[in-house]
Amino acid sequence: MDDKTHKVMITERAEEAEYYAAHQMPYIVWLNEQNHGEHFPSGSYCVENLSDIDARYLDRVYRRFYDIPWDITETARLRIREIAVADVPKLYELYSDARVTQFMEPLLADPEQEVLYTKEYIDNVYRFYGCGMWVLEEKTSGQVIGRAGLEYKEGFEGLELGFMLGTAYQHRGYAYEACSAILAYGVGELGQRVFCSHIDENNTASIRLCERLGFAAQGKVRLNELDSDGRMTEKEFVQYIYRADTQ
Repeated sequence: MDDKTHKVMITERAEEAEYYAAHQMPYIVWLNEQNHGEHFPSGSYCVENLSDIDARYLDRVYRRFYDIPWDITETARLRIREIAVADVPKLYELYSDARVTQFMEPLLADPEQEVLYTKEYIDNVYRFYGCGMWVLEEKTSGQVIGRAGLEYKEGFEGLELGFMLGTAYQHRGYAYEACSAILAYGVGELGQRVFCSHIDENNTASIRLCERLGFAAQGKVRLNELDSDGRMTEKEFVQYIYRADTQ
């Protein structure tokens, strides 16, 4: 974000919220006894205590209204943020190496479909869950070097940790650095205590990373995944579990 002043309105009145929503003006609804029972626009950011509104919260409301990626967290070498459509071409560069897609889903074969998928992901996953797969940006170069993040996976306990790095950036400690920060974010910011990861049994590098992070193997599961043509296939993975209370 630049140093300009950006406005986020705070209201307790439904008619004002409707006006702000119709005019695409960032706003927050303060819920209290006076407006109990009133109907506010769907998707409104609501708080019950004004003390919950701090600079970071205001920044995130503003960014969401104007489709500006959230900054999630950072490490000594990495900025971890939400994906933007502009990142898609760089992701194709990273995924073009067969070693990257050997153990994970590839991008869609049609870049236009991948752009559409990314737009829908931003609208439906980030907006609804407040988390998802994020991009890893190297601070010194500003380059996107991979992805990592936390996703809800139906039928499984906790959030699923996923990660990938371009081959040029592997074996430099980036994956451990990013995933450690993301797990800390999941515990501290999202209030999660349990995390899972599903790894091909032949993916020894990812298995070593999970074990170093504190995950433990819990048996095998079969999961559906998409191929590059958008077709669903079933594959077996080893399930790893991380419990924050035991670390």
